[in-house]
Amino acid sequence: MEGAGVDPEGGHGPGLGEWPPRRMSVSRATSWMPHGPPSCRSRDVRIASISPYMPFRGIPHAGGEYYRRHVELAARGHDVVVICPRTADNETAMVHEKNPPYGRVLVTPVSRVHRAAGAREHSLLSRAVPFLAVRSFWRGLLGDDDALAALRSADRIELQWFDAIVLAARLRKLVPATPLIAVFHDVVSQGQARALAAHKAPLRSRLLAFLRLLLAVPLEKRALNVLDRAVVLSEKDKLLLQRRRGRAEIVVVAPPLDDVDMPQSPRPAPVPAPEVLFVGALWRMENEDAARWLLDEIWPLVRSAVPGARLTIAGGGPSPELERSAGRYDDVELTGYVKSLSPHYARASVVVAPMRLGAGVKLKSVTAMLWGVPVVATAVGAEGVAGPDVFVAVEDDGVAFAKAIIQVLTAPDSVSDVLARAHEWSHATYSAQSYLRALRGIYA
Repeated sequence: MEGAGVDPEGGHGPGLGEWPPRRMSVSRATSWMPHGPPSCRSRDVRIASISPYMPFRGIPHAGGEYYRRHVELAARGHDVVVICPRTADNETAMVHEKNPPYGRVLVTPVSRVHRAAGAREHSLLSRAVPFLAVRSFWRGLLGDDDALAALRSADRIELQWFDAIVLAARLRKLVPATPLIAVFHDVVSQGQARALAAHKAPLRSRLLAFLRLLLAVPLEKRALNVLDRAVVLSEKDKLLLQRRRGRAEIVVVAPPLDDVDMPQSPRPAPVPAPEVLFVGALWRMENEDAARWLLDEIWPLVRSAVPGARLTIAGGGPSPELERSAGRYDDVELTGYVKSLSPHYARASVVVAPMRLGAGVKLKSVTAMLWGVPVVATAVGAEGVAGPDVFVAVEDDGVAFAKAIIQVLTAPDSVSDVLARAHEWSHATYSAQSYLRALRGIYA
């Protein structure tokens, strides 16, 4: 990733070494000292970033990859420490990412539930409404010397994802003078409203969506009344949050998604065989729904019209039902978790985003454009991507969606203009350089 430091001409505040002293105990899983050269240790703003996920290279969801790039870029110009709950995945992330340019603290959640039956009920509630699980994390944070010192020493406190954003009111009381910045990866209430309206979804899923929606709306309002700045990834999400009428300034920022491996032209060489690619963390309901619809209604039409075509569904956490659906076809590969998606984008003929549920910008669509691959999406899959006619097609009907894929596979030259337009626009909008300029305003 290219880019200069954030506001390098600004004043130089204390380095991270002047924050709370580093604890060397392995069980604490902390790393406070910056790992860059000595010249990089003098920074201008101290940022404490609270996130449900500890970033690492190969994190298996697009939002996590965006966050990894975000903290790495922010750490070029500021002192950054990431504060996360201690989970098995986050402990693994600490091992995967050996020497990040930012500090890290894992906080052990503290539950008030001690009996086994009560603990099970607490766990079920946390899975049903994930953003309520933050209560035990907050109790753990209040008893963690490193985390508290980082928050009290910070010039800015940043909250990533709604699971952390719901802490805004508590943080305002803890550090009343520190500016609070929240990054809304999506607007949770919109995603739950769509899940509730999905008539083919099981009744249990719709009831959960109703419960989450009832809780999300007042929590969004409460957060926006105490935040100083809310960062969203699209104008659409800005409009949604403005309906909550909070005091926070709402800022639209395009995430940094470009990579040195991406081609400088839309398609430097023809792909060897027709291949359709769908990317998504399959443990997420909206991605599983998209994959099932793709397999059940769209792929049979494509494979019939284009003999020899293959479909790759890349992402970790597929359900047994999805595995059975994919297993019906000998031309479908369900990869499971892959450390890097680069080889898949490099050989894809077309990327599809057949999303019907969820909210926020589908970063998978933009990433495909950055790779110079044509994209066919639904209205939800194209949501928040405001480029100038950058999709080959946006179709919500299964037959029309299949026809658009078939056109790309059988007549790739017919979409060359769209491809060139999408490639140029995505690299101009979603670059690390553009993001670094935006960070100057976010942390000002």
